[in-house]
Amino acid sequence: METNRSTIGIEVCIEDASYAESAVRAGANRIEMCSALDLGGLTPTTQSVRKALYSGVPVTAMARIRPGDFVLNDDDIAILQEEITAQIETGADGIVTGALTPEGTVDTVALGWLVDACGGRPVTFHRAFDHCSDRISALEQIIDCGCQRLLTSGGAPTAEQGIAELARIVETAADRIEVIAAGGIRPGCAVDLVRKTAVRWLHLSARRPTPGPSRVLSPGVPPGSATSVAPGERWIMDPALVEELRSELDRQAG
Repeated sequence: METNRSTIGIEVCIEDASYAESAVRAGANRIEMCSALDLGGLTPTTQSVRKALYSGVPVTAMARIRPGDFVLNDDDIAILQEEITAQIETGADGIVTGALTPEGTVDTVALGWLVDACGGRPVTFHRAFDHCSDRISALEQIIDCGCQRLLTSGGAPTAEQGIAELARIVETAADRIEVIAAGGIRPGCAVDLVRKTAVRWLHLSARRPTPGPSRVLSPGVPPGSATSVAPGERWIMDPALVEELRSELDRQAG
C-alpha cells in the first residue's frame, strides 16, 4: 500500500548549489538560491543558479544587493533590475526580493519596478515583511504589487513564536498569495505549525555546523558569522534534516 504524501511544500534555501540535488532527494519541492546566508541572504551568482537547476525542481533566486536595511534608492533599483534580468535569463523560475520605506512600510514604487523586471515570473516578497510596522496593510500592498508569494515568520524571531500572527496573515491572505512560513523551521515543530496556521509551504536552510578543512586560524580574530560558529567551522546543508521534516509531514498526512 502506497504511503500518503503530504501536500505541504518544502523550500530549502542554500548558498552552495552543490547541495541542491541532495536537498531534493531528501524531500525538497523548491530551492531558493542565495549567497551569504549568514548576512540574511544576498544575490547569488548566475552560475550557482544554473547548477541548482539540475536538481529538477523550481529554483528561485534572491535579489538583494547588500545586508542591513531594505531601503532602496534609484541606483539600487537599477542594479537589482539588472540582476533580476540576468537570473531569469539563466533560467530562474522565480525571484525573491523586497523593498521598504524608511518608515517600515512597503515601498510600492520600488517593488513595482522590481516585479516588472521579473517578466511574469513568480515573485516572493522576502522577510523584509517581518520588519513592517503594519503587516496586514503591508500584505495588501504586496498583493496589489503583483507578488505571488510571501516569506514570513509572523514578525517573530521564529515561525513557532509567530504562530498567532502567521495564522492571521494566512486567513487575511485568503489564497490570494502563497504564504511561506520561515524562521527556525525544523523537525518536531512543523506539524503543529501547519495545523495551527494553515500554511502550505515551509522554508528552511536546514544547516548545521561542521568542522572546516582549514588547520590555519587567525589568533584573536572572532568568527564573523551571525550564526556563531566556532573558528574553523562552517555551516552546511544537512539533507537528513530535510528528510526528517518530509517524513514527519508525510506521517501526519497518512
